[in-house]
Parts: sequence; structure tokens; C-alpha cells
Amino acid sequence: MPHRTPITPAGRRKPDATHAPGAPAFPHLDPLTQILDDIHLRCMVPGAHEMTAPWGVRFGAGNAQDFRRQLETLGLPLPAHDPPAMQGALVAVLDGNCCLTVEKHRIKLALTTGDVVLITRKDPFILRDTWTSPVREVHELIRREDIEQQRGLRWGHGGARTTFLGGAFHFADEERHPLLASLPPVIHVRSTDLNTTPWLESTLKFLTSELTTHLPGAQSIVNHLVHVLFVQAVRAYAATRPGPAPRSGFQAIFDSELAPVLGHMHSRPEAPWTVASLAAQACISRSAFSARFTATIGSPPLHYLTECRMRKARSLLRNSSLGIKAIAIKVGYSNESAFSNAFKRATGTSPGQYRRAQAKP
Repeated sequence: MPHRTPITPAGRRKPDATHAPGAPAFPHLDPLTQILDDIHLRCMVPGAHEMTAPWGVRFGAGNAQDFRRQLETLGLPLPAHDPPAMQGALVAVLDGNCCLTVEKHRIKLALTTGDVVLITRKDPFILRDTWTSPVREVHELIRREDIEQQRGLRWGHGGARTTFLGGAFHFADEERHPLLASLPPVIHVRSTDLNTTPWLESTLKFLTSELTTHLPGAQSIVNHLVHVLFVQAVRAYAATRPGPAPRSGFQAIFDSELAPVLGHMHSRPEAPWTVASLAAQACISRSAFSARFTATIGSPPLHYLTECRMRKARSLLRNSSLGIKAIAIKVGYSNESAFSNAFKRATGTSPGQYRRAQAKP
């Protein structure tokens, strides 16, 4: 999606550097980038899977215990820790055709070579060659040779072949971003869309190579490439998004008055923002801004700002060795006590207790 410069309505004065004490103006912030930079995806058990008709596989309905039982049945070593819970999935058809069903949302899609589907929820889904083919649970199809050779599933009955990339993902920070929660449950990026073809083809080729060659560092590269596909799918959706809907946070990213505000809140959550200084960035009155922000995002401006601060605080507590006082300053609190009280109200636990609970075994 090309860069979008926020539009200042005719006759309204552009905000200047006085929008918040000590916070410089950033007139060209891209709020979509600011939000997506907050997201750290990790792909779980990705693979290039090969099926022959008739075939059908249900993904996401099992759990860690099912997976461990199947490994025990095959006489394979068990992992030291259960994988994180699936928070979404990505499917890319490399060759052939298949049908996708997300029963919870009554979604049915016919997919063809080059199509990418982003499933943005924890919902189980089915892939199969035709709408009527019988379905097996994915953990039932794990074979010893596939694990030993570090390859995807191989299954079917010898008919037409379909190859697809597939993998569940979770957010490494263990959180969903509130604006991403307003995305549709399924995003379908079609290979026939000329705007997506150049990046889609090259990214899929790179991802396939990493999944099949098993070179050192492959998992790290796969995680980065899955993140790229995730961002590209969200961007493709944004380029063809439907009209605005009430309480649709994702739509606010493309609102000429709210988008600059979101960019500032995500890039500088520690700044001493007030409703008035945020309204100045939107170039509308304080009351109009507050009402519009709340109606679109679903929470008042300062409540949303607190969520941004707490999300950054949790990340710093998990991933840095900074002291509580230093973290308090980095997320906009003048002293440790004020930060600790706000953190406990938001999470139900103190910063120190949270850090200890999140410590890796």
C-alpha cells in the first residue's frame, strides 16, 4: 500500500511541535507501521505439505496432549515443553487447488496456486481437495519419516496433487493487538490480484526454500518471512478494505483525523499526552475528538493510551533487564509508585510479580 500522508481538512491549522510537552512533532508517521512493529510473530511447526486426492485435514482442533500422544505412538521423543497455543494460522497454496472451511464463521473459500490465507483467530479450519472429501485430524497424519526428515505432511490417496505451506502462529509477546482484533477472521489474498503478485511469488519461493533445505538458522528466517506474509496480507486487506463500520479500530488507521493520533500514541506512549493535545493532532475540538475516538476505537483516548503504555511495559518487563523505575519513565510515569499502581490496575499483579512469573524456566 503506498504511503498515505494524513489529510488536514481545509481551513484547519496543522498541529505544531507544542502538541505535547517534550514530544517533537512527527507529521509523516505511518500508524499501520507503528502498530505492526509492535507485533512479533512466531510460526509453530511450519511445513510444506503435499496431499493427493481425495484428502481432507482439520487444523487447530487438537491440543498439545493429542500431539504428544501421537509422538509416543510413533516412538518419537517428546518435546521438553508444550508449544504455545495457536493464535492464528497462515496457508499458502504452492501448487494445485483446494477448499478451505472455517466452520465457526461459515466461511468457505476455493483456493488456487499462489493464494494466501491469513486466519486471524484461534478458530479450527479444514483444508481438502473437494467440499465433500472426508477429513482427518492433523495430528493423526504425523508420520515418523516426516519428523525424521524434517518435512511437512505427506498424505492422500494418489489422485491430483496439492502442495501448500501451512503453519500456526502465535504472538511472541503473548498478546493480540487491539486493532488487529478488529480484522476479519479470514483474509484471502488472491494470486490473481496484480498488486500482490510480485511480492507474493518471491516471498513464497524464499519461504519454501527455507522449509525444504533445513539450513542452519532456518527457523529464524521462517519466522521473519511469516511475519512478512502476515504484514503483506494485512496491507492487502487494507488496500481493499470495506467501508468504515462502527467501532472498527482497524478503520481508524485510515481515518485522516484519527490516524496521526494513533501514530503518535504508538510511537511515543511515554509523552505526557492529554485529550486536548491529542485533539490538536486531529485538528478537531476536544469534545468532538473524544467522541469520535471512543466511537471508532471502542475506548476513550486516555484509556487507549494506558493500554499502549501497559503493552510496552509488559514487553520491557519480559525482554529487558531494566529496573522498574527505568521502565516507569520509559512508559510515561514520573515515579515508580504511580507506574506500579497503574500496572496493577491493568493486569492484577505488580510489575515485579509479573516479571518473575514470565521468567523463562
